[in-house]
Amino acid sequence: MACLIGLAGTWFARSVGHKFNWLHEPGPGRIHTRSVPRLGGPPLLVALVFSAVMSLRIEGPVLGLLLGAFVITGLTLIDDIQGLSPRNKLAGQCVAAVIPLAFGVRIEGVSNPFGGILIIPLLLAIPFTVMWIVALMNAVNLADGLDGLAAGIALVAVTILVILSARLGQPEVATLGLALVGAIIGFLPFNIFRASIFLGDSGAHLLGYMLATLAIVGGAKLATALLVLGVPILDVAWSVIRRWRSGVDITSRDTNHFHHRLLRTGMSQLEVVAVYCGVCATFGLSALILTRYQKLFAFGILFAVIIIVALCLARTDRHKSS
Repeated sequence: MACLIGLAGTWFARSVGHKFNWLHEPGPGRIHTRSVPRLGGPPLLVALVFSAVMSLRIEGPVLGLLLGAFVITGLTLIDDIQGLSPRNKLAGQCVAAVIPLAFGVRIEGVSNPFGGILIIPLLLAIPFTVMWIVALMNAVNLADGLDGLAAGIALVAVTILVILSARLGQPEVATLGLALVGAIIGFLPFNIFRASIFLGDSGAHLLGYMLATLAIVGGAKLATALLVLGVPILDVAWSVIRRWRSGVDITSRDTNHFHHRLLRTGMSQLEVVAVYCGVCATFGLSALILTRYQKLFAFGILFAVIIIVALCLARTDRHKSS
């Protein structure tokens, strides 16, 4: 159901984008060379919500998740159409992140690698939850630099969370995740290279928001989400540090993300997307079979690989520029 609605809704959103000239234009920090609609959020949201309403009882945490999804999609859709300042966008992200909190969706504890759960006091759990949701929204948004990249990563991550939710005996969370999987599958045929529609801020933020909240509901999924999304999360951290050291506004666009640098090595967009999704799937599947203690080693391996690749790509860029 979600897949069919996603297909029809994305086709309609693409037509609306062209009709009203709501397009993503080529420019600095962007690699596409033609005007493309950037209305991916609404069809994803409609497919997700309609399928959830038909499959689940919309109450409690599920209601909170969907209300927050409406808010973040609506606010960032404004940014796609007429633009928002970075401050206003951050305020909107925080507002959306607070909504599921009001319905009891918060990080109450984290798994201790050596056994048990580390309980987080309420005064710390609230800001920690908000920061987690905001961070994942921005991580997915910044990963949306190549055709099909952010949606492909999100598809892998949500699928892993669905499997884990089913194993933990959480059918509602698994069903909500499957609705999102179907919506993404319906969207991707229009978004893979050469894309005829982009996620836009509304679509990327929605995917990041849903990933963050699905990882919270039911617990025991934060480490898994971190492993699956390790590459885009570390890319965000690397970009912030790089821009700060260069004296550049950390909210500015550029083409120096990992995926852009891989593209400059001669790889095609499809190859870069395949590598990203393959890495995310590998670490995601490892999270399903590793013990808590073993996940620490997986985090270390992921961190080391990213640092080595980043240094190698930076060195390659310097050689090419010289």
